[in-house]
Amino acid sequence: MDRERAKFILQSVSAEDENMNEPAVSEALALAASDPVLGVWLSEERATDAEFAALLADLEIPDGLKTTIYGILDDVYLEPAEFDSDFMKALDSIVVPPELRDQALLAMEVEVESGENVKTRRYGFFKGVVWTGSVAAVLAVMVVVTAFFAGAGGGALAGTTPRELEYSAVEMLRSPFLSLDLRNDRQAALYEWLKKEGIPSPDKLPQGLRGIEGIGCKVLDIVDQKSVGSLVCYKRNGEKIHLVMMERDGFAETGEIPTLETAADHCEDCDRYDGWAVTRWADAEHIFLMLSKMEPSELAEVF
Repeated sequence: MDRERAKFILQSVSAEDENMNEPAVSEALALAASDPVLGVWLSEERATDAEFAALLADLEIPDGLKTTIYGILDDVYLEPAEFDSDFMKALDSIVVPPELRDQALLAMEVEVESGENVKTRRYGFFKGVVWTGSVAAVLAVMVVVTAFFAGAGGGALAGTTPRELEYSAVEMLRSPFLSLDLRNDRQAALYEWLKKEGIPSPDKLPQGLRGIEGIGCKVLDIVDQKSVGSLVCYKRNGEKIHLVMMERDGFAETGEIPTLETAADHCEDCDRYDGWAVTRWADAEHIFLMLSKMEPSELAEVF
């Protein structure tokens, strides 16, 4: 093992890492003990890691940061072409470091020779290049997005009561990772697609939703009930309205859910997320959740 390979491996692990006992790491440490230059480098590397860890420990995340990020990315799924265009322009501006190819090849070579875990190798690879300006910027975005939105997107709703599912639906709709399965401004086309997929489709709609512009629809996974539901998105007077539909079977307690005729009296602020109005109703077969960022009084007018 030469000095450069040893540096790369030692950059991939910390002193407390469970992979410190792996053969490749042991060999690199042995080389550092016998090579004064490598030994000094390792000492400085560990000191830098300690300083960086101390800085992270002292870092205070500003109040409202998550809300700010959600506000920036809110409703991205409604304008995917524009978002994709901006994202691609950002990628075009990134200058790939000239040593990136060599680092990647070395990472793959070490992976093959040592048989180490893929996740550990990925960490080591990124740790080796993170200090270059452009890559650091990309990683910073990845960390922020992952930290705030991991598990929040897609089309899965979790909860055992309508209220819990309501909160989960708001989280889903706020996620920038949400994408619609079908986009069409004709309601009829959306309902035909839902019926073709064999998932809930509305037989009776509130008066204010009839004939307005559609946006799209999506299949939902209702996790705790092990069933599927559907999401239909509309646009009314410039405001977006989201209708979630689920099978009523599987919910033990649904007595508190009003009927369509009385749903307007139950429009309210979602007490967990500012800026969202919600209501719910049920018929003999389905439970419906209606959500929007309009005021509750405005949502009530839909009925």
